[in-house]
Amino acid sequence: MKRSITRPCLWTKTLKSTIFILALSLPAAGLLAQWQGYTPQLPDTFGTFDLRIAHGNNQVAWAAIAKYKVTPTTYEYVIKDSAYYVKTSDGGNTWTGGAVDMGPEPYVNNFSPVSNDIAWTSGVDLNFVSYVLKTTDGGNTWTRQLEDGFSGPAGYVDFVHFWDAQNGVAVGDPDISDSDTIPFYEIYTTSDGGSNWSRVPSSPGLQPYPNEYGAAGFYQVKGEYVWFGTIDLATFLSKRLYRSKDRGYHWEELTTSADKLGLFSFSDTLHGITTIRASATLGKFFYTENGGDTWTELPSFSTTAEEYMTSMVLIPQSNYILRVMSFDNIAGPFKTLLSKDLGQSWIELGTTENAGDMKFASPTVGYAGEWQPVDHRNKMYKYAGSPLTGLLSGQELVADISVSPNPTSDVLTVQVTTQEPSPFSLLLHDTQGRLIDQITLEKTTAVNATFPMRHLPAGVYSITVCSDKGSLTKNVVKQ
Repeated sequence: MKRSITRPCLWTKTLKSTIFILALSLPAAGLLAQWQGYTPQLPDTFGTFDLRIAHGNNQVAWAAIAKYKVTPTTYEYVIKDSAYYVKTSDGGNTWTGGAVDMGPEPYVNNFSPVSNDIAWTSGVDLNFVSYVLKTTDGGNTWTRQLEDGFSGPAGYVDFVHFWDAQNGVAVGDPDISDSDTIPFYEIYTTSDGGSNWSRVPSSPGLQPYPNEYGAAGFYQVKGEYVWFGTIDLATFLSKRLYRSKDRGYHWEELTTSADKLGLFSFSDTLHGITTIRASATLGKFFYTENGGDTWTELPSFSTTAEEYMTSMVLIPQSNYILRVMSFDNIAGPFKTLLSKDLGQSWIELGTTENAGDMKFASPTVGYAGEWQPVDHRNKMYKYAGSPLTGLLSGQELVADISVSPNPTSDVLTVQVTTQEPSPFSLLLHDTQGRLIDQITLEKTTAVNATFPMRHLPAGVYSITVCSDKGSLTKNVVKQ
């Protein structure tokens, strides 16, 4: 029997029925260096979820959007008749979009782009009809695929993903098949662009626990690897994690337990993190170096009962953890934190707007979107790159850097000399990683900057100098 269509926060309802085209995006003013915002000219207030970057073309990204009714402390989805999306094909400089007819009052699970023209989407409508649809003209028209799939008593598609224009996978909840009376996760693969699909055979590992189901859009892909998580529908708590190393043809259940599986992010096929809220004042990360075979608990990070993590990501190449925190998950402000040592310590990069659902293809290419705007049109974000690119990359900055006087009691002077001109960002932190001051400079080969220190308590501080080439950190003592 099909389960109730009421969904936890991993799912969202979608919007209106008529196709619309968004106007040219306009840059948002007043943002800090790490994110550059663009405001699509939407007809109403929307929120973004399930942002995905195309394989093989990191200049292309698509995201699902939804409409909310919001107050300063609560929100609810607005029921409409189509799935909506926004997309970029120029690295986030402009965003356009439209809508997909998907039956009455649909939930859209995800969009999977291959290019600006070719993409897939999945979802389910109020009558529990599952949809896998494809566009080859940039979203103007959509063709339904897999109409014979996810149609059994418990059939329910959770996501569709394509690596290129031919090879894809669609994953759904446990259901029986023509030859198997015991339900198992309904998974299909295709190698011809979705013209033909084959269901992955049953195995004991794909058979569900009691009350266990898939989670819409709850998946990650790196290379040919794909992971998806399951939940206990009675508690909405995470249950298991599955992994395929061959684009969905074969699957294995990983050893992670439910308390280690929350939001998760992989930087490559080996390195990943997952996070949970252990209590009202404590958050936990778990880290894997073998694609999820085993997990190591990282140092806990402090929160408050009101603080909320709107997004987190493991940066490719450096494996640095970037997270966005807020004391008001609707209105903000939103604090960006970075750990360069797997959670041993954190530094604050500044306060931004609601950059949620962050996705990075590399330290220089990243996207995010406002997932819950209150009283303004939502913004889409691209990672601005320089000068903080070097901070995320993990590369050491090749430069002559002097910090004087050290110790200091009044003013601190920072001088930097490099061979090639670069933009620079200089960050002053205390021992708790709190951002005390920040200076951003245009392209130069010689930096001569000063930080007032007289008003600061005595103690040890750090100066981080970063450009698009890398970063260096030096300690300074305030007397």
